[in-house]
Amino acid sequence: MIMTAENEQYENKQSFYHLEICCHYVGEKYDNAVIASWTNGDYIKLSSILSHKTNVQISPSTLKRIFGKLKTTERYYPQKATRDALAHFAGFKDWETFVQKHPRPVKTEEPKQEKAEKKIEEPATPPVQKKVRKKRSLLPLIGVLVAAIAAISIWKYPKEQPIRVDTKGIQFICNNPEGGNPHSAAFRVKLPPTFNGDTTNFMVDFGDGRLERKITPGTLLTHYYEVPGRYYAVLKYNDLPLDTATVYLKTNGWTATAVMLHDTTRVYPVNNSTLFKNGKILVNTNELFRAGVDTNRTFFVHFANAKPLNINGDNFELTANVTTSQLRPGVRCSQVNVDIYGEKSQHTTVLIKPGCVSWAHLRFSEVFKDGQADDLSPIGADLSQGGIIKLQVNNKKVNLLVNEKLIYETSYNFPLKKVYGVKITFAGIGTLNDLVLKDLSTAEIFHDGFPVTPAKQ
Repeated sequence: MIMTAENEQYENKQSFYHLEICCHYVGEKYDNAVIASWTNGDYIKLSSILSHKTNVQISPSTLKRIFGKLKTTERYYPQKATRDALAHFAGFKDWETFVQKHPRPVKTEEPKQEKAEKKIEEPATPPVQKKVRKKRSLLPLIGVLVAAIAAISIWKYPKEQPIRVDTKGIQFICNNPEGGNPHSAAFRVKLPPTFNGDTTNFMVDFGDGRLERKITPGTLLTHYYEVPGRYYAVLKYNDLPLDTATVYLKTNGWTATAVMLHDTTRVYPVNNSTLFKNGKILVNTNELFRAGVDTNRTFFVHFANAKPLNINGDNFELTANVTTSQLRPGVRCSQVNVDIYGEKSQHTTVLIKPGCVSWAHLRFSEVFKDGQADDLSPIGADLSQGGIIKLQVNNKKVNLLVNEKLIYETSYNFPLKKVYGVKITFAGIGTLNDLVLKDLSTAEIFHDGFPVTPAKQ
């Protein structure tokens, strides 16, 4: 269903049925379904969580209006983008999908006499019934007879089974998978002649944190990428992943791109001719200000080097010497991300101060751990005074170390194969003091731009 202006107006004025259900889902996801007990701090925290999870900023005051904390003369009904974000956080693709999966109950017309006799308010608890001797009724016998007839009907005319959709042979294709920065990638879905499903149930997760979008087989869908790196766009049918198309924004050496929290409309490339200062990669406040970044707000800086490397993504060692951001406006957790790009998957580590591990996450190919759902307290690390991150992957077995201390280990199955680049991201102003990527089988080394010392020759 396409949401027209007329439909939007009707939904706004006539119904808050779905909004109330969605608010309940959000409350459960927030781990406090008793919305009436929420304090101002809950709305501030929920606003931050929604921004982190959906890339859509909903202010605490707007959330208070949506959830009924702030009383207004007319009940507030949020705009479509806000409802999409709430539905996405609740576990659905968008608002339309949420509404479709929660059909409104059909009201039945009551007889006028019953309406007149019906009490305005039902008692909170069932009333105590007095024992009254009643006349025998034929209703129980009739009920048994009806149930028997229904059972015979079901046995004689079994319920029609849903058609099983064959998704084999479906291809997800990017017409222009490689480009510079920025890059508009064009996607299409190719169906086999035997496909017997609903062509309106395809969605695309673009792999860059933006909301999923619907794609119709036979038409092109474009998506705008604007931070260098390698992206893995996933085609889904009824939430089932089917195929992956890669999009590759290459770089010529190291680049710096800043993004601001809550600003999903643009990014801020930084002049890369001055990234290396005394053999280290960093940008300062003046350079960020000239690029357009409001350094009094929360911002992140991506240092990316995206090009094919002769390094095996399932058998390597990465050593990164980093100094994360000092305390500054919008930055308290001193976060650093390390991304290694493979052919159709990646490794990602998000290291953060011990008190902030709720925001940490790890990904090693298909293995994913989230600090809000998993205990990642062992990986809490304060690197604001400097430290060494070491990621060792030996035949798909992973060891993650900080300052030579093992903090996490796991293994995975889906191979990365060849490495297609690396990205280091700092919250605030951080410094990449050195980075070495080494193939454990061939001893091939990637050390682009950093000074060569005798130990690395």
